[in-house]
Amino acid sequence: MLRRFPLALAALSLAAACTHGANTAGSVLPGTSPTPAPTPVLAAALAKGTTVPWSSPLTVSVTDGTLQSVSTTGPGGTVDGTLSNGTWTSATTLIPARSYAVSAQVKDNDGKSRSLSQTFVASRAEKVLHATISPGPGAVVGVGQPVIVRFDQKVSGRAARLAVMKRLRVTTTPAVVGAWRWYNSFEVHYHAQKYWTSGTTIAVHANLSLLHLDGTKTWGSTHIVDSAFTVGKDYESVVDITAHLMHVYLDHKLIRTVKVSTGRDQYPTKGGVHIVLTREKVHTYNSGTVGIPTDGPGGYYEKLPWSMRISNGGAFVHANPQTVGVQGRRNVSHGCVNTSVTDAEWFYYHSQLGDPVDIIHAVVKPVTWDAGMADWNYTWAQWQSGNLDG
Repeated sequence: MLRRFPLALAALSLAAACTHGANTAGSVLPGTSPTPAPTPVLAAALAKGTTVPWSSPLTVSVTDGTLQSVSTTGPGGTVDGTLSNGTWTSATTLIPARSYAVSAQVKDNDGKSRSLSQTFVASRAEKVLHATISPGPGAVVGVGQPVIVRFDQKVSGRAARLAVMKRLRVTTTPAVVGAWRWYNSFEVHYHAQKYWTSGTTIAVHANLSLLHLDGTKTWGSTHIVDSAFTVGKDYESVVDITAHLMHVYLDHKLIRTVKVSTGRDQYPTKGGVHIVLTREKVHTYNSGTVGIPTDGPGGYYEKLPWSMRISNGGAFVHANPQTVGVQGRRNVSHGCVNTSVTDAEWFYYHSQLGDPVDIIHAVVKPVTWDAGMADWNYTWAQWQSGNLDG
């Protein structure tokens, strides 16, 4: 049932007529003039500074008169509606926190036509969807870095996700075909079929204004967000678990071979294409963060230099002086890619956020719910499907 919100078009009324004596309704006593119908005024409900609920269709009506027509305009232009049995009802709900103007033609009880108008503001939305874009403006990233748009409200279901994607635009120079895929209900990623070309510029535009997520009370923010960044040098690395080596390429040419030790049988390194998520000169490694008590068997708590995170599950490429003796020969780590201090420092200064690190010959497959492995372990057809039904 529609919530009725009467437009503040005040009741048109006549003074009460005397009912005794010889006078009849509408008659005029000798020496007097007819009492004119009161001039319609706007009711207090739409007085300046008040709001109208956005979540119900607007209704406009008038008493002691006849509503002839109604014209309502808002941020999207003319608001459609129907006039029936003396009440005009908008065809849709309103847009939160936006101004509207109502013009009504009314015939008062004297048969005179009058024009009434008023402006008002619809109430605010209960939830507002804001977007943030990563990488930020001016960033220089690796060839595997996806465009990431994060939201502060949940976006679930095919219709809502498609609607949001239509409000996102990516422009690249040179131009390439890309696609969006939802990582989860709060985050969507974009990349091309293959890694970006070094030197590509990427501009991202997010405009959620006037967007309503069907079936919810969530509306898009009116704040438009933009970012523009550049793809840097084409560094790509391949970690071969069985060969215990990492090969680093620049523009597809091998520039360094690094001896490594990866995850032991109990803690195997996950395979697949990872990307560099963070770069740290020193990182504190705490086994408790991955479910291994620091004071128990296999536990650790130590600071190690030159650390490049490649998964949120705790995998890094980092220096580990304690495993130098077996690097290039055996896998003894807790899942990280261990190198010497010299090689790790070199890799630190020859890496960027978003650089691909492809781990091959692993016994454990990549997990795509991890941000480090979320982008390049799908076929292109799988990526283009968009993960819309989550």
